[in-house]
Formats: sequence, C-alpha cells, structure tokens
Amino acid sequence: MNNLIKEIPVKYGLIGFTLIIVAYFAMWQIDLGLFLNPLITYPISIIVFILGVVSQTQAKKQLEGYLSFGTALLYFIFTIAIALLGYVIAGLLIFNIIDPGAKEELVELSIKAAMEMSSTILSWFGMEDISGQVSEEQIRQQMKFSPTPFGYASLIIGYIGNIIMFTVGGLISSLIIKKEKPYEFE
Repeated sequence: MNNLIKEIPVKYGLIGFTLIIVAYFAMWQIDLGLFLNPLITYPISIIVFILGVVSQTQAKKQLEGYLSFGTALLYFIFTIAIALLGYVIAGLLIFNIIDPGAKEELVELSIKAAMEMSSTILSWFGMEDISGQVSEEQIRQQMKFSPTPFGYASLIIGYIGNIIMFTVGGLISSLIIKKEKPYEFE
C-alpha cells in the first residue's frame, strides 16, 4: 500500500498540476478576463475533483476492491494537494515574476466586473437608481483591506481554502467509494 500511496496520487496529481499550469498560462496569454470567467475556471476545478475521485477508484482496483474510508480520503487529498500546487506555481510565475503588471490589470478587470454585476443584479430587482451609489473608488478602498489578488498571501490562502473546499467533496466521495474487508472469524 505504501507504494500505491506514492504512485497513484502522484500520477493523477501531476496530471491536474499540468492541466492547471497549462490552463493558467493559456488564459494569461489569451485574455486576463478569462481568470474571472466561471465558464473557464469552474471546469478546471471540476476536472481536478474528478482526478481525485479517479485516484480513489484506481486505488480501490489495485487493492482488490477494498478501500477504507481513511485511505480513500488520503488518496483524494494527496491528489488534490499536488494538483492545486499548479495554481500556486502558475500564480507565482505569471503574476509575481513574469508579468507583475498583469496583477494590477486583473484588479482593474475585477472592479469593472463587480460594478457591472452589481448594476445588473440591482436592475433585476428594479433598483437601478441605487446602482450608482457605489463608486469604483469605494471598491478600491475596500480592496486595500484584503490580500492583493495573486500576491503571495493570497495564493497561500487560496491554496489552503481550495484544499479545504475540495476535502468536503472528498469526504463524500470517500463515503461512496469505500468498501471495508469483511471481518473473518476464526
């Protein structure tokens, strides 16, 4: 089992790691607005989750169909932790080393998207007159109190938060996938 713990999660974790690195560099080269597009970012997260589940099922196959809850969860978390390192590495490389100016551009895009989203939501509820009360400057002031997007602190907090979020799903998948060996009486 020790070899399997090293082998299976590393394999699927590296697949997820590579996927995230390639996706982030592609989004950076194509358009920074893609980082704010849930139609792009959510599928990446879903694929990483699926890789964690595949890691669990492969372990169950190699362990002759039996996998405890704890072991299933361990495979999932190892896979996810390795894959999500791609998020940290890509963020560090792109926004802190290669193109630090992209970080500020992404902040500006976030502010514009927030302004558009708030006015759209308020118009759905018939409150168009309220939408002009929050200015871009007020949003900038509020953002000063939070970590800089894709800064070192933000990447670490995001990594830990993502692992916790994925672990909740991993708990559920571990409950579904687990199959304990039947106890044999002597």
